[in-house]
Amino acid sequence: MKSLGVLVIIVVMINLSCAKETSLSEKDKKIVETEIHQFLDSLQIAYESVIPEKVFSFYLQTDELVAASQGNLYTDRNAILDTMKVHLAIQKSQSIKTVAERLFIINREAAVYSTSKVSTVTFKNDSQFTMPYCQTMLLVKREGKWKIAHYHAP
Repeated sequence: MKSLGVLVIIVVMINLSCAKETSLSEKDKKIVETEIHQFLDSLQIAYESVIPEKVFSFYLQTDELVAASQGNLYTDRNAILDTMKVHLAIQKSQSIKTVAERLFIINREAAVYSTSKVSTVTFKNDSQFTMPYCQTMLLVKREGKWKIAHYHAP
């Protein structure tokens, strides 16, 4: 019975020490926020380029990648890239403005980004379309670089 009590104390101490390690100082949060905002600025430039491969390079290149868009769930990387190719193929250019955003830092290597944006698309026939939309992304840091692991846009 004594050994069970000691074991419980050890487990509690390990839990407390792990919980303490995952909480970030304000300075560390600012560093992560800065990294993510740099990533998001580069992502927006990629989307405005309307080059699917350039955009896709910001996504996780593993089987963990999931995208939910227009009522469909995509779990295959090739399907996600093919969908990007179809959507971007008809575009001449795209201009994106952020309306609001929220960034939740989970730890040094994971965060959730939610945003509302307004995009003006110029099609190859020079017609234009402006639309508001929202998106949420789970961002993860792999091999020193931020990537999109989960993407959701209606």
